[in-house]
Formats: sequence, C-alpha cells, structure tokens
Amino acid sequence: EVLEETGEWRGTRIVFDLKQKQNDAIVLFEHQGWREATDMMHHCSTKWGTFMMSLKSLLEHGKGAPFPNDVHIE
Repeated sequence: EVLEETGEWRGTRIVFDLKQKQNDAIVLFEHQGWREATDMMHHCSTKWGTFMMSLKSLLEHGKGAPFPNDVHIE
C-alpha cells in the first residue's frame, strides 16, 4: 500500500502476483484502489505497461529500458 505519497497514489496498492506455468514465469500486476478514474490513473496504467515490457526485455534479452531511457508518455 502506498502510504508516503500525498497525491492520488496515496492509499492505492501495487500488487505483483507471480505464477509458474511449465517453464515460464507469469507476472500478474495490478495497481488497485484508485479513488476515481483520473488522467493520472490512465497515465500510470500506460506507464506501468512500459515498465513491464522493459522488465520482460531485460529478462529475455539482457537489456531493458529503465529511466531515463524508458518510453516517454506525455
């Protein structure tokens, strides 16, 4: 649970659920508990997707795209 943030993230929960399917690792991710659907919530949802793709690339190919080389979303 996000406790230190004073903005829209406060009180939300970031959840990673790891599962195994044969030889594959499955990462299920949720950012739960937003009070309302705001522009920030939609921005964060898209940004989390880019982070997950970066993590996938890092694990599969040895190179991700962390900040400041991540996908910039305005």
